[in-house]
Formats: sequence, structure tokens, C-alpha cells
Amino acid sequence: MLPTYPATLLNGQIEWGPDGPPPVAADQAIPVQVTLMANRKQNDGPAMAAALEELAKLGGAFQDIQDPVEWQREIRKGRPLPGREE
Repeated sequence: MLPTYPATLLNGQIEWGPDGPPPVAADQAIPVQVTLMANRKQNDGPAMAAALEELAKLGGAFQDIQDPVEWQREIRKGRPLPGREE
């Protein structure tokens, strides 16, 4: 798993927290991945309930799944979970 560091995006620039990455030269470009945490929907419960109700109306969307745990293992075959390599 790649290292992750807390940071804040302010005025178009990333401000690293106290445990930021090692120093980088001013003229050095490095690739980064950023996940915005502040703009996430806080209450998507009603949307989730509506989606589940639509599935229920379809009648049997998941009825063929006898054992959900086994189904999930089968789906994830070929890609081990992080930290759970067998």
C-alpha cells in the first residue's frame, strides 16, 4: 500500500500536516493522488434507502446468492485484500 499523508488544500496548494512526506526540491515534480474529504455528502442515507427500495421492487435481485460470504470471496478471487495476502 502506498504511503498516505494528511494535508489541506488551500488556495490551490497542498499544505502538508506535521507528518508530511519527505522534503522535495522546489523544482522537482512528483505525482500525487488526492482524495477530497470535505466535499463528501454527509447524509446519503435517503438516497441509499431509495436505491434499496428499487432493488426490492425488482424482486430477487440477489436471491440467487445463498451464502453472501462465499459469494464475496468468489468475487474477490484473484485480488487479495490489502494486508490479507494468503
